[in-house]
Amino acid sequence: MINLKIGARTFKTSLAILLAMIIPKYIGLEDGVGLATAAVIFSMMPSVQETFDKIGSRIISNIIGGVIAFLVSNYIGDSNLLIAAASAVLIAILNQLNLGSMIGLSTLTTINVMLYPGSNILLTAIQRVSATLVGVLIAFFVNTFVLPPKYDVKFYQLTVSLTDNSTKYVRSMLRKNAQFPIMSEDLKQLKKDLHTLNKYYKYMMDPIYKRFISSKYYSLLRFLVVCRQSIKVNQILYKVAFIMHESENTINHLPKELRTLIRERMETLMTAHEQILLKWNGRVLPDNVNFMKYRNDLRKSFMEAFYLEASTEEAMEYDFSKGNDLLSIMTTIFEYDKELQHFNKLTNSFVKYKRDDQIKYKYE
Repeated sequence: MINLKIGARTFKTSLAILLAMIIPKYIGLEDGVGLATAAVIFSMMPSVQETFDKIGSRIISNIIGGVIAFLVSNYIGDSNLLIAAASAVLIAILNQLNLGSMIGLSTLTTINVMLYPGSNILLTAIQRVSATLVGVLIAFFVNTFVLPPKYDVKFYQLTVSLTDNSTKYVRSMLRKNAQFPIMSEDLKQLKKDLHTLNKYYKYMMDPIYKRFISSKYYSLLRFLVVCRQSIKVNQILYKVAFIMHESENTINHLPKELRTLIRERMETLMTAHEQILLKWNGRVLPDNVNFMKYRNDLRKSFMEAFYLEASTEEAMEYDFSKGNDLLSIMTTIFEYDKELQHFNKLTNSFVKYKRDDQIKYKYE
């Protein structure tokens, strides 16, 4: 049995399409229902700010399309060749005005006006352009006021999922359980998730989005500080996984003692990472997760073991890649350690500074 999931954006798009099919009929734009519906589909953006920013561009580009359609149809003709030529002119003008992203809807408006000019081409052009603009406005109001997106919650949930997958892959590689081709695909997915995480962070920076949760504004600002560090930590963890994957042969042929050192240190750091996320969600007390710090003697022995292996005769004279791999792994692990320490401090501050406007985040 197929399990169809209707998300908020799907629901909002469907609602906007429904309104685009009803509203034009009540304002004398019956012939423009199709264009209004198309405008809704083109204008529904994942970010409220993106939808707002592109309203002006869509209005301008569609007016240009309507003007070109009127001038060509009224003074030259409306044959198929002329419709194609008018579309080409429109595309060239929009590219020149840096409105290339508006080409689809504007070209559709131009073609629609020229294909069905009616008895009064000027009136037809005005009606079709107006119908398109009605669709753009419907998309904006639905996207803005109906089920406003909760990017903060989405960000936290994706962070948990991303960290869980990253640590799982690193653990499997350190235990020689990973299959190279499958891991390559898994790492590609991790990279996509990191890109999505950055998009959520960007959307939370939108001025319009901040206005929607104005009662939680200061909580959001503090949340964003933690988010920025969380992204950085996950990027470094991805880097650890990627380097270990690319250096699989080097790691698998390391002395048992060094492999054990790497595994134990990474296990400590990844467990700390998971615990910090639980702390962020309120499931772990702020003063916990203090076991990340390495004693100076252990840190020194860790570095010495890496340098000793990287400076062997084989690594120095016959296989430079081995030495480079080992140094890359060591420096990335230390970088992960350092940024986790900072992530822990920021999370402590965020969790301890309780306010009435505190945003609630679900771990599930």
